[in-house]
Amino acid sequence: MDMNTYAIACMRHLQEFISNEGDGEAPLEGSMPDMTSSTEHYINLQKIYHTKAEDDCLSMEQRVKDILAKVGRDPSSISKQTIKSFCKNARKLKVCRYRMIEDEFSNPSVTELQKCLASQDYSSAIGFYILLRAVDRFAATYNKFPGQFDGGDIEEDASRLRTIAPSVINEMGCDGYELPEELCNEMCRFGAAELHVVAAFIGGIASQEVIKLITKQFVPMLGTFVFNGIDHNSQSLTL
Repeated sequence: MDMNTYAIACMRHLQEFISNEGDGEAPLEGSMPDMTSSTEHYINLQKIYHTKAEDDCLSMEQRVKDILAKVGRDPSSISKQTIKSFCKNARKLKVCRYRMIEDEFSNPSVTELQKCLASQDYSSAIGFYILLRAVDRFAATYNKFPGQFDGGDIEEDASRLRTIAPSVINEMGCDGYELPEELCNEMCRFGAAELHVVAAFIGGIASQEVIKLITKQFVPMLGTFVFNGIDHNSQSLTL
C-alpha cells in the first residue's frame, strides 16, 4: 500500500475511533507523563495506561481490517505493528499547509504582512525580508548587488535601494509603510558578503529541513525563514 493510501486509510480509521470507542479522544499512546509519585502508585498507573493503550490499538486494528475488507483490500495489508505505531503517534498528528514561493510573491497575505509590520518582535525580520526582495530587483536593474564594489561611497546604492523598497512594499499591499533607514544602510554596508559562519548556520538549517522531508519525520518549517546575524535572532514569516 502506498503512503498516501495508507495515510488516508489511517485517518479515516482514527476519525471513526474518536467518534466511537475513543469517546472524543485519540488512542492512548501508553507512555506515562512526568509526575511525582511513589513507585507503587506509578507502576499501577503505568499498567492502567498500558492496558488502555492496548485496548485502543485492538479497536483500531479491528476497524482497519473491517474498512479494508469493505473496499476490497487485503485486511492484513496494514500490519499490526504499523497500526500500533500510528496509535502511539496519533495525538501528535498535525495538518501542515504550505504556500508556494510563487504564491507568496504574487499574492502575499496582506493580513499577515500588516501584523508583522505592526509587531515590534517581527519588525526587523519583515524589514529584512522586504529588503531582500528589493535587493533582487536592485540586482536585476543595476547588474550588481547594493554595496558590492571596491571602495567608494555606499550612499548612492543606499539611495537607490531606498527608492526601490517602497515599490516592493506597495506591490505587497502595504502602502505607507517606511523601512527604517538604518536597515537599508546595513543591507548596502554588507555588500552581498557571504560570511562563512552565517553560511554554515543557514546550511545546517536547510539540511535539517531536507532530512525532515526525506525521512518524513518531525514537522517541516512553515513559511520563510529569516536569520538576523546582527542580533542573532531567527524568525519564520508565514506570508
